[in-house]
Amino acid sequence: MSSESQLWPFLLFLPRSFEDRQDFIKSVLSSRVAASVLSSFDETGRVYQRDLVEELSHSNKSIIAYLRSLNDYGLVESGSTVRGGKRVVFHELTRSGWGLARFFSEGLPYDLGELTSFLLEDYLTHLIALYRVEKMPDEVIFDIFTRTRAKAVLEGSQTYERPDFILFGASAYLTTIQCEQIPAPGSILSCSSPTRSPGGPTVDLAATLAEDGFRISFVSSVGNDQDGWRVISDLIGKGVDVSDIVIENDKTTNETFVVVDKKGERTMVGIGDSTSLSIISPSQVPWAKVGNASVIYIGEVFIEVAISIAAYAQSRNIPVVYRCSVPYLELGLDRIEPILKQVDILVLSNRAWQYLQQSHGPKAIEKLQGITEASILIKKKKSYSVRTKAKRPKTLQCQKSTDDISSEFMAGLLNGMKNGLLLENAVQVGISLELERE
Repeated sequence: MSSESQLWPFLLFLPRSFEDRQDFIKSVLSSRVAASVLSSFDETGRVYQRDLVEELSHSNKSIIAYLRSLNDYGLVESGSTVRGGKRVVFHELTRSGWGLARFFSEGLPYDLGELTSFLLEDYLTHLIALYRVEKMPDEVIFDIFTRTRAKAVLEGSQTYERPDFILFGASAYLTTIQCEQIPAPGSILSCSSPTRSPGGPTVDLAATLAEDGFRISFVSSVGNDQDGWRVISDLIGKGVDVSDIVIENDKTTNETFVVVDKKGERTMVGIGDSTSLSIISPSQVPWAKVGNASVIYIGEVFIEVAISIAAYAQSRNIPVVYRCSVPYLELGLDRIEPILKQVDILVLSNRAWQYLQQSHGPKAIEKLQGITEASILIKKKKSYSVRTKAKRPKTLQCQKSTDDISSEFMAGLLNGMKNGLLLENAVQVGISLELERE
């Protein structure tokens, strides 16, 4: 569509009765003085009647009659004031009048954002009032609005057919508070005001990689709610391809409370029993993008789906990084063995490693290496342990003393793998990036 024929979204409120609508079209929209008068209102929405009479080529009678019609339809309000020592009549646009005046503007309105805001509010308010008069349910309007918003938001997403990295994992909306320490049961502790933001290990990793200039495709699922759309909008703003995120109408977006102590350690509590956790079927995987990616990262994904992704990648010699968190380890090693057999690197946080040691004792690493050929990367308090079957364990020191694996470290690790570095060297890239951005 050429710029000359492109349609612009204007909004006009018309009278309810057919007769009044006919009269409105004839007396207001079709009047020969309409464009001249309505384009004369200044940025405050005011015009003086004397200025109109003096400056416009139309007759006084035509101008005054038109202003009277605008007043009758509630598009302007009239009054008088003293200007230059004389009392003069002025006319001011009402909220509905602003929309009409912009209808006659030659270009985009200077106050497009503000105008859009109150026109949309007015339209929804009028529409809801009409539905209530007609005994129709309000929620129909909001369902339509949500679907339309969803379509508009997703159409703004970048799409990378050949992503540098494709990430699979859970989306969440986090409520975070900072405390000196984790409160003991029954105690009272002063903490910071809560902040809310999109998050989760895979969401954070996608944002970090995208901000570093990589082409990132993120595959996940969210509920059809405000939190879900905030997650999507935030990632779109960072340049992440979210076109393969699944919107689940019958579920809510994963909501998590996070308490951060003075050492940076995080305690997380998920809420809700009908949350959208991750994609649930191989049919939701964008296989063409998987096949074109340089590196594949699998986070919080249902085992059956993760197995399919890893097997597909292995058949095409695409490296796969699998970050296995405690909830998946709790399923048992026998349950996750099929995916462990098909990944290149298994990443374990300090919490995940501690859980394995508690479950399998001092021979936990031997147990793991008995079922997978993958290199194993373990986060310790101030180091990363790299273990492979072919080499002796290697310990690389880091500055960040936490149980978590930061998105900066993972971004550096994946970048090193993309560039074909050995795992030790890729880990060092991750450590350096983490230190640089601490």
